[in-house]
Amino acid sequence: MTKTNKTPQKQCETDIKSTTLTPVRYLDSPCQQSPTSHDATLATCKTRLETLVKQLQDNYAKWQLAQQRGTSICYAIEAKKTKCLEKSEGDDGSGSAYPDDLLLPCKKLAIIASIFGDFANNTRETLRQLRGLTKLPGAAADTIFYRSWRLPQFVAFTKELAERYEQEALVKTQVAENIAHCTRRSELIEHTSLWEYPEHVDAYVRLGFLLLAEEVTLK
Repeated sequence: MTKTNKTPQKQCETDIKSTTLTPVRYLDSPCQQSPTSHDATLATCKTRLETLVKQLQDNYAKWQLAQQRGTSICYAIEAKKTKCLEKSEGDDGSGSAYPDDLLLPCKKLAIIASIFGDFANNTRETLRQLRGLTKLPGAAADTIFYRSWRLPQFVAFTKELAERYEQEALVKTQVAENIAHCTRRSELIEHTSLWEYPEHVDAYVRLGFLLLAEEVTLK
Protein backbone atom coordinates (compact mmCIF):
# COMPACT_ATOMS: atom_id res chain seq x y z
CA MET A 1 0.00 0.00 0.00
CA THR A 2 1.26 3.47 -0.89
CA LYS A 3 1.81 5.82 2.04
CA THR A 4 0.01 9.16 1.75
CA ASN A 5 2.20 12.25 1.76
CA LYS A 6 0.75 14.85 4.23
CA THR A 7 3.43 17.47 3.76
CA PRO A 8 1.39 19.76 1.36
CA GLN A 9 -1.48 19.94 3.88
CA LYS A 10 0.84 21.11 6.65
CA GLN A 11 2.32 23.73 4.30
CA CYS A 12 -1.20 25.08 3.51
CA GLU A 13 -2.06 25.36 7.18
CA THR A 14 1.17 27.24 7.77
CA ASP A 15 0.37 29.71 4.96
CA ILE A 16 -3.10 30.44 6.34
CA LYS A 17 -1.80 31.04 9.86
CA SER A 18 0.90 33.40 8.64
CA THR A 19 -1.37 35.46 6.33
CA THR A 20 -2.41 38.90 7.58
CA LEU A 21 -6.17 39.36 7.18
CA THR A 22 -7.56 42.84 6.40
CA PRO A 23 -10.68 43.65 8.48
CA VAL A 24 -13.82 44.54 6.47
CA ARG A 25 -16.27 47.13 7.83
CA TYR A 26 -19.93 46.54 6.96
CA LEU A 27 -22.22 49.58 7.15
CA ASP A 28 -25.70 49.19 8.60
CA SER A 29 -27.10 51.05 5.62
CA PRO A 30 -25.41 52.07 2.38
CA CYS A 31 -27.48 55.30 2.39
CA GLN A 32 -26.60 56.34 5.92
CA GLN A 33 -25.76 60.07 6.15
CA SER A 34 -22.59 61.31 7.71
CA PRO A 35 -22.94 63.83 10.58
CA THR A 36 -21.61 66.56 8.32
CA SER A 37 -24.20 65.81 5.63
CA HIS A 38 -26.97 65.66 8.22
CA ASP A 39 -26.05 69.07 9.66
CA ALA A 40 -25.91 70.59 6.19
CA THR A 41 -29.38 69.27 5.38
CA LEU A 42 -30.84 70.77 8.56
CA ALA A 43 -29.12 74.09 7.90
CA THR A 44 -30.54 74.20 4.37
CA CYS A 45 -33.98 73.30 5.66
CA LYS A 46 -33.86 76.03 8.32
CA THR A 47 -32.85 78.66 5.76
CA ARG A 48 -35.65 77.70 3.39
CA LEU A 49 -38.15 77.56 6.22
CA GLU A 50 -37.22 81.08 7.35
CA THR A 51 -37.73 82.36 3.82
CA LEU A 52 -41.13 80.67 3.43
CA VAL A 53 -42.39 81.89 6.80
CA LYS A 54 -41.34 85.43 5.90
CA GLN A 55 -43.29 85.13 2.64
CA LEU A 56 -46.40 84.05 4.52
CA GLN A 57 -46.13 86.96 6.92
CA ASP A 58 -45.45 89.50 4.17
CA ASN A 59 -48.39 88.27 2.09
CA TYR A 60 -50.72 88.51 5.09
CA ALA A 61 -49.62 92.11 5.71
CA LYS A 62 -50.33 92.89 2.04
CA TRP A 63 -53.66 91.07 2.32
CA GLN A 64 -54.68 93.37 5.17
CA LEU A 65 -53.76 96.46 3.17
CA ALA A 66 -55.75 95.24 0.17
CA GLN A 67 -58.67 94.44 2.47
CA GLN A 68 -58.70 97.98 3.86
CA ARG A 69 -58.34 99.57 0.43
CA GLY A 70 -61.14 97.46 -0.98
CA THR A 71 -63.45 98.36 1.90
CA SER A 72 -62.94 102.07 1.21
CA ILE A 73 -63.74 101.55 -2.47
CA CYS A 74 -66.87 99.56 -1.61
CA TYR A 75 -68.13 102.44 0.50
CA ALA A 76 -67.41 104.86 -2.34
CA ILE A 77 -69.34 102.69 -4.80
CA GLU A 78 -72.16 102.29 -2.32
CA ALA A 79 -72.46 106.06 -1.90
CA LYS A 80 -72.49 106.73 -5.65
CA LYS A 81 -74.91 103.91 -6.34
CA THR A 82 -77.23 105.05 -3.55
CA LYS A 83 -77.55 108.46 -5.17
CA CYS A 84 -78.42 106.79 -8.46
CA LEU A 85 -81.12 104.72 -6.78
CA GLU A 86 -82.55 107.76 -5.04
CA LYS A 87 -82.77 109.64 -8.34
CA SER A 88 -84.40 106.70 -10.07
CA GLU A 89 -87.00 106.55 -7.31
CA GLY A 90 -87.80 110.27 -7.68
CA ASP A 91 -90.86 111.68 -9.39
CA ASP A 92 -89.14 112.25 -12.72
CA GLY A 93 -87.17 108.96 -12.66
CA SER A 94 -84.22 110.71 -14.27
CA GLY A 95 -80.61 109.69 -13.88
CA SER A 96 -78.51 106.78 -15.06
CA ALA A 97 -78.06 103.62 -13.00
CA TYR A 98 -74.41 103.60 -14.08
CA PRO A 99 -72.97 107.12 -13.94
CA ASP A 100 -69.54 107.78 -15.41
CA ASP A 101 -67.90 108.33 -12.04
CA LEU A 102 -68.86 104.79 -11.01
CA LEU A 103 -66.62 103.16 -13.61
CA LEU A 104 -63.23 104.00 -12.09
CA PRO A 105 -63.87 102.69 -8.55
CA CYS A 106 -65.40 99.52 -10.00
CA LYS A 107 -62.25 98.93 -12.05
CA LYS A 108 -60.08 99.49 -8.99
CA LEU A 109 -62.16 97.06 -6.95
CA ALA A 110 -61.87 94.43 -9.69
CA ILE A 111 -58.07 94.79 -9.67
CA ILE A 112 -57.91 94.40 -5.89
CA ALA A 113 -60.19 91.35 -6.07
CA SER A 114 -57.78 89.71 -8.52
CA ILE A 115 -54.92 90.36 -6.08
CA PHE A 116 -56.68 88.21 -3.51
CA GLY A 117 -56.51 85.38 -6.00
CA ASP A 118 -52.76 85.97 -6.25
CA PHE A 119 -52.46 85.65 -2.47
CA ALA A 120 -54.15 82.27 -2.66
CA ASN A 121 -51.90 81.07 -5.50
CA ASN A 122 -48.74 82.27 -3.77
CA THR A 123 -49.73 80.47 -0.58
CA ARG A 124 -50.34 77.28 -2.54
CA GLU A 125 -46.81 77.54 -3.92
CA THR A 126 -45.43 78.09 -0.41
CA LEU A 127 -47.35 75.01 0.71
CA ARG A 128 -45.77 72.97 -2.09
CA GLN A 129 -42.29 74.04 -1.03
CA LEU A 130 -42.97 73.30 2.63
CA ARG A 131 -44.10 69.81 1.73
CA GLY A 132 -40.87 69.42 -0.19
CA LEU A 133 -38.89 70.23 2.96
CA THR A 134 -40.57 67.38 4.82
CA LYS A 135 -39.19 64.97 2.21
CA LEU A 136 -35.56 65.97 2.65
CA PRO A 137 -33.30 63.09 3.75
CA GLY A 138 -32.59 62.76 7.44
CA ALA A 139 -34.64 63.91 10.40
CA ALA A 140 -35.71 67.32 9.07
CA ALA A 141 -39.42 66.52 9.33
CA ASP A 142 -39.09 65.72 13.04
CA THR A 143 -36.75 68.57 13.94
CA ILE A 144 -37.93 71.56 16.00
CA PHE A 145 -36.31 74.57 14.34
CA TYR A 146 -37.77 77.27 16.59
CA ARG A 147 -39.74 76.67 19.80
CA SER A 148 -42.17 73.78 19.45
CA TRP A 149 -43.41 73.45 15.86
CA ARG A 150 -42.16 70.74 13.55
CA LEU A 151 -42.40 70.95 9.77
CA PRO A 152 -45.78 69.13 9.60
CA GLN A 153 -47.27 71.90 11.76
CA PHE A 154 -46.03 74.57 9.37
CA VAL A 155 -47.53 72.55 6.51
CA ALA A 156 -50.90 72.24 8.29
CA PHE A 157 -51.00 75.97 9.02
CA THR A 158 -50.20 76.90 5.42
CA LYS A 159 -52.67 74.39 3.99
CA GLU A 160 -55.57 75.84 5.98
CA LEU A 161 -54.45 79.37 5.17
CA ALA A 162 -54.39 78.62 1.42
CA GLU A 163 -57.91 77.18 1.61
CA ARG A 164 -59.20 80.22 3.47
CA TYR A 165 -57.51 82.61 1.01
CA GLU A 166 -59.13 80.77 -1.89
CA GLN A 167 -62.59 80.90 -0.32
CA GLU A 168 -62.24 84.59 0.49
CA ALA A 169 -60.97 85.37 -3.01
CA LEU A 170 -64.20 83.96 -4.44
CA VAL A 171 -66.23 86.24 -2.17
CA LYS A 172 -64.18 89.28 -3.18
CA THR A 173 -64.67 88.48 -6.85
CA GLN A 174 -68.40 88.11 -6.35
CA VAL A 175 -68.63 91.47 -4.62
CA ALA A 176 -66.53 93.24 -7.25
CA GLU A 177 -68.62 91.81 -10.09
CA ASN A 178 -72.04 92.55 -8.60
CA ILE A 179 -71.94 95.58 -6.30
CA ALA A 180 -72.42 98.04 -9.16
CA HIS A 181 -75.53 96.17 -10.34
CA CYS A 182 -77.42 96.30 -7.04
CA THR A 183 -80.93 97.67 -7.41
CA ARG A 184 -81.77 98.12 -3.74
CA ARG A 185 -80.09 99.86 -0.86
CA SER A 186 -80.14 96.64 1.18
CA GLU A 187 -78.19 94.83 -1.54
CA LEU A 188 -75.51 97.53 -1.51
CA ILE A 189 -75.12 97.23 2.25
CA GLU A 190 -74.94 93.45 1.97
CA HIS A 191 -72.14 93.53 -0.62
CA THR A 192 -70.14 96.13 1.28
CA SER A 193 -70.49 94.08 4.46
CA LEU A 194 -69.36 90.92 2.69
CA TRP A 195 -66.15 92.68 1.80
CA GLU A 196 -65.64 94.57 5.05
CA TYR A 197 -66.20 91.60 7.36
CA PRO A 198 -64.42 88.57 5.86
CA GLU A 199 -65.88 85.22 6.80
CA HIS A 200 -62.85 83.08 6.00
CA VAL A 201 -59.78 85.24 6.62
CA ASP A 202 -61.00 86.42 9.99
CA ALA A 203 -59.90 86.74 13.62
CA TYR A 204 -59.01 83.04 13.63
CA VAL A 205 -56.41 83.62 10.91
CA ARG A 206 -55.11 86.71 12.71
CA LEU A 207 -54.66 84.61 15.84
CA GLY A 208 -52.85 81.98 13.79
CA PHE A 209 -50.35 84.56 12.56
CA LEU A 210 -49.82 85.84 16.09
CA LEU A 211 -48.98 82.28 17.16
CA LEU A 212 -46.70 81.88 14.14
CA ALA A 213 -44.87 85.11 15.01
CA GLU A 214 -44.46 83.91 18.60
CA GLU A 215 -43.12 80.57 17.35
CA VAL A 216 -40.44 81.99 15.08
CA THR A 217 -39.36 84.82 17.39
CA LEU A 218 -36.11 83.74 18.98
CA LYS A 219 -35.37 84.81 22.55
